[in-house]
Amino acid sequence: MAADNTRLMRLRLRTLIFGHPLTTQSAEAQKVGVFGGIPVFGSDVISSQGYAPDAILYVLILAGTTGYAASSKVTTAIILLFLSIIMLYRRTIQKYAQGGGSYTVAHAFLGEKMGLLAGASLSTDYILTVAVSVSSAVENLTGIFPWLAPTPHKVLADCLIIIFMTIVNLRGVKESARLFALPVYTYIFSILALVGFGIFKYFVFGITPIAESQVIITANTQSLTLFVFLRAMAAGTTALTGTEAVSNGVSAFKAPAQTRAINTLFVLGFIVAVGLAGMVFLASKYQLIPSDDNTIINQLGLLIFGKNIMYYILMAGIAIILVIAANTPFVGLPILLSLMARDGYAPRYFKNLGDRLVYSAGIWTLSIISLVLILVFRGDTHSMLPLYAIGVFISFSLTGFGLAKHCIESKPKSYYRDLIIFAFGGTISFLVFMIFLITKFTEGAWLIAIIIPLLMFFFNVVSKVYKREIQLIKPTKEDIEEFNRQIARITERRCNVNLSEYQSKIVVPVFDLNNIVLKALQYGYEMTPLTTAVHIASDRERAEKLKRHWQESNIQIELEIVDSPYRATVHDLLNYLDTVEKDARYSTVTLVIPEFVPPKLWQNFLHNQTGQLMKLLLLLRKNILVTSLPYHPPAK
Repeated sequence: MAADNTRLMRLRLRTLIFGHPLTTQSAEAQKVGVFGGIPVFGSDVISSQGYAPDAILYVLILAGTTGYAASSKVTTAIILLFLSIIMLYRRTIQKYAQGGGSYTVAHAFLGEKMGLLAGASLSTDYILTVAVSVSSAVENLTGIFPWLAPTPHKVLADCLIIIFMTIVNLRGVKESARLFALPVYTYIFSILALVGFGIFKYFVFGITPIAESQVIITANTQSLTLFVFLRAMAAGTTALTGTEAVSNGVSAFKAPAQTRAINTLFVLGFIVAVGLAGMVFLASKYQLIPSDDNTIINQLGLLIFGKNIMYYILMAGIAIILVIAANTPFVGLPILLSLMARDGYAPRYFKNLGDRLVYSAGIWTLSIISLVLILVFRGDTHSMLPLYAIGVFISFSLTGFGLAKHCIESKPKSYYRDLIIFAFGGTISFLVFMIFLITKFTEGAWLIAIIIPLLMFFFNVVSKVYKREIQLIKPTKEDIEEFNRQIARITERRCNVNLSEYQSKIVVPVFDLNNIVLKALQYGYEMTPLTTAVHIASDRERAEKLKRHWQESNIQIELEIVDSPYRATVHDLLNYLDTVEKDARYSTVTLVIPEFVPPKLWQNFLHNQTGQLMKLLLLLRKNILVTSLPYHPPAK
């Protein structure tokens, strides 16, 4: 009784934190539309416009009045690049309904290595976005809450926010959309109000530049060269980070998913373009000077709104949106890793849907690595910023070049227009990436130049291991024929024995038909004819494929398909064993677990270890025996 109460309490606590498990059939109901897609996929790119004007003016103000005058040209160039990138991802969404963005395009049109480069670049950018957004949000809050300023307090606050974001996203996409919708839309409203009212005041009442700016203007230290212009543009393109998230997460939208994803992308494009252009225009007219403790958006808020309710809404919105910006990677990275896992480049458990129809393994991975980054860099945003946004421009350029190559090969009706858009987006993105790498190399960008190739190497090794394993365990026609001969031999040997004399039941869990399963089935059938192969069907398509393969191979051992609507394969297998155990015909029930033994110890990391978990859970079941049947692949 005490054990049952404890189990019930754990279940209730788990449900309270993560929500009730969702069935596979309810997947469509858990998807989002345009209204929900903006806070889920757009929080990163929307938040980026908050600090992009500072990044632009940090570079341009050293050129004095010439720099302020050039700010509108820099912004125009950034917006043109942004529009080009939107068109890139619009075409990507149209072509790939399953999502994947840059990774899918680069892999399809530029080859395997470029696909892995895109996957590695996006992975690093997603991870850094979480760490940078959260640490930046906490640093912005230190002005309101001074007790957050000491490093230990700041690090603790960063970690707690990441844990909170993890729990929210484990509850599902729809839950995060509901939770973040109000603050995100409030921030969007306040930014548009700031720009709209500021431009109204400019044209009606005019603007007087602030007095402090004259010091900068008279202390003109450099001329506005092409390199300075490009450097300012590269700095301002931080406003574009997060644009690729919509194309990665097409599968999270309600049907018609592609149409809703494209509409979401266009709405986000409008918000970012208007906000960025408006704020840079107003900042140049007021000749504002950005600083760490007095950002451009804060100065504009005071000048345009004054210290009233709108100003405080704007400031609160900035702090909250920086936290919520970390939500985009929690949706984008798990989907990206799931696609790479399906292609065999990431560990297979990344493609498994959790209780709440999200890729929980990817969410936990992102959470753990982000926490490690916060601890290593002690929550210092400036230490992590040189690593930030580099990866995303690699993915932008690969998308542009990939689509340009496809355009040349396929020659669509809009050939010239598309080719210009794709080539422009790819070329400018590559140029921005090079500027970032050169100007920030000594500040820490060299680390990204090491991490991305290492990730590519990891993905490539994973692919080689999986391909080799498939070759080792895939049964040939001769293997299946030999298995059927052995089963027929055993059956013939027992022809004079009554089945009622057998009281031992053997259950063999089956995921796919391979040499490991054939060995386990033959072992079980040697012991007793009461041997059943059981497949826990968390994916109906895979179950039907296995059933068809079973019949085509003429396997004479019974295959039983057990539905798993909540994708809890271990739990459902245990329930099945409970049912078998209660059957009076069987004196004992033996679970024969077929286990693949990798040639190298570290390769165990690439497998779920479900067999080990089953052995642990069945340890105390007195009437259920567990036999582990290791399969050592032959050396080839």
